[in-house]
Amino acid sequence: MAELGYIALVLALAGAVFALIGSAFGGKAETSWINRNARKAVIAVFVLMSAAVVILEAAILTHYFEIQYVYQYTDRSMSPVYLFSALWAGNAGSLLIWAWFISLCGYILVLRQRPGKRELTPYTLAVVMTVQLFFTSLVLFFTNPFTRLDAASFPVVPSDGIGMNPLLENPGMVLHPPILIAGFALFVVPFAYAISALLNNRLDNTWISHARRWMIMAWLLLGVGNLIGAWWAYAVLGWGGYWGWDPIENAGLIPWLVATAAIHSIVVQKRRGGFKLWTISLTIAVFILIKTGAFLARSDILSSVHTFGRTAMDPMFLTLIGISLAGSIGLLIWRRKSLKSEMSIENLVSREATFLLFNLLLVGAAAVTLIGTLAPILPGSINLDTSFYNRAVVPILVAIILLVGVCVTIGWRRLEVRRLRFTLLVSAGAALGVVAILLFAGFNQWHALIPVFIAVFAIVSTILTWFKDALARRKALSESFIKASLNLIRSNRARYGGYLVHISIAVMAVGVIGSSVYKTETSGVLAPGESMDANGYTITYETLLGEGDGTRMEVWAVLDVYRGQRHLGEMKPVQLTHANYQGWMARVAIRYSLIEDVYISLTGWEPVDADDPDKGYWAGFMVDINPLVSWIWAGGVLFLAGGLTCYWPKGKKQPSAGSED
Repeated sequence: MAELGYIALVLALAGAVFALIGSAFGGKAETSWINRNARKAVIAVFVLMSAAVVILEAAILTHYFEIQYVYQYTDRSMSPVYLFSALWAGNAGSLLIWAWFISLCGYILVLRQRPGKRELTPYTLAVVMTVQLFFTSLVLFFTNPFTRLDAASFPVVPSDGIGMNPLLENPGMVLHPPILIAGFALFVVPFAYAISALLNNRLDNTWISHARRWMIMAWLLLGVGNLIGAWWAYAVLGWGGYWGWDPIENAGLIPWLVATAAIHSIVVQKRRGGFKLWTISLTIAVFILIKTGAFLARSDILSSVHTFGRTAMDPMFLTLIGISLAGSIGLLIWRRKSLKSEMSIENLVSREATFLLFNLLLVGAAAVTLIGTLAPILPGSINLDTSFYNRAVVPILVAIILLVGVCVTIGWRRLEVRRLRFTLLVSAGAALGVVAILLFAGFNQWHALIPVFIAVFAIVSTILTWFKDALARRKALSESFIKASLNLIRSNRARYGGYLVHISIAVMAVGVIGSSVYKTETSGVLAPGESMDANGYTITYETLLGEGDGTRMEVWAVLDVYRGQRHLGEMKPVQLTHANYQGWMARVAIRYSLIEDVYISLTGWEPVDADDPDKGYWAGFMVDINPLVSWIWAGGVLFLAGGLTCYWPKGKKQPSAGSED
């Protein structure tokens, strides 16, 4: 099995080399023999990489412990779903999956080629195959997942493996890594189209027409992956938070922010012929930032719980980043005359101007986050904590949300004063009403109320704009309001999907504000039958239970939770340990609610009477009351719906009243 996987990787490497050479020559002669066979080689690379993935997965599921990777990350006690997810639990497996996704991108590009419309495809494939060659080389020569156990250390094949860290046995492990890796991998295609456009001097809208949906899907996957990672950290680690500004967390956020700016630049370029340099530069920057994040995750240059540790591949990543950066800058300078904007901003209060400011803020937030992330290795070696990001990045993100609320009301080129005045006044009034209610309820922290005002303003202004568009369509086409609203989406998915994304970001912002400012924390040690109060909740400790199988052990407390006289149910926080991992690990109990979450951790225990175990155990608890956290996850669902709406292919052309891109 190990030999078959190794052979598949070797053949995939050879196929990538041939496809790269053939596609590069095909840029000048697309009908040549080598170009035609290069496309076949791209398909072969995908088939071979798929075979390698299937072989490794089969080895994992069948407990083939002769392979070092299988021995390190699995054991026989793991459930099938977590055995399956062990495929990306380690450095070697995650890079294999990354390489597979890139091969899938190449395969789809070949399938979608249209005769007579291949101006960009050969060079695009050449770039994709260059990156494919890079990742396949990493997997094959630096961290091969098919390496056998050392015979000197293991003269007999072990009957069981080390197993996965118990904290990784969570639905987040099944979803977060592959979605994030898929987002990282798919960004290679917009980058490849951008480089191809520069090489061919085809810097009109052709390349962005090809790259736009790839960009949206990669951006959507990266955003959803980050959100699932935040939920995973919240649900498992027991610290009560969901985002710690960890360097590797930031490595996923930074390219997403820049990609968001690139998507907005695409809108301006397609509609007005502007932002050409912005669009192509941001697209290239996303690719380079992703590779920078991959380097940080696969080295110990920065301290993070998410890194794989130092590996011999560090120089390879640095070389790729350097070549990509230098080559891209050279191409941009070479084609600078062709990248001149066809648009001038005639009015500072126009959608073009707000898009420009939007991009500046997004890039600014990304740049500040990047500087904060790299600060420990920059001259001076400053270690910045979360307070730096809260002071430097959060205000920029709040300004972006405010701009979202204003932008939807402003037209292209000109200012529609009546429309702007009505929408802004109603939105501001609604936001002030919410703030007044919060003040009456005793929430008077200005540093929370101002962002809440801005978030509610953005939500209401977006909904109002959508509502007014639906009324205009209803009047113009004599449709029912519901039908008009749905047909608006069908006729302009990019616009109204974008509106849904804007609303989702503001909803998530409300969740972040509430959980950050109004969170309360209570701790206590209880004997069986005793209770503690936590911000209006009564927590009654009933008993402590446990079970184990020799490999792993779980201990959990049974708690009754009351709100006043109302019994909300039982909660069972857990501590667990694994024979191959040192120490105990917490698994929190959470009662989710749109108003606030009850979040309880078991922190420790000891016998009430060492001589009489029947008297039970003292137990320590940490109880967090986290307001509005569920708004973050609800906003994530809206974000997914809006992103899919933007991505979804256009259907039958619908008549539209005043539609805009």
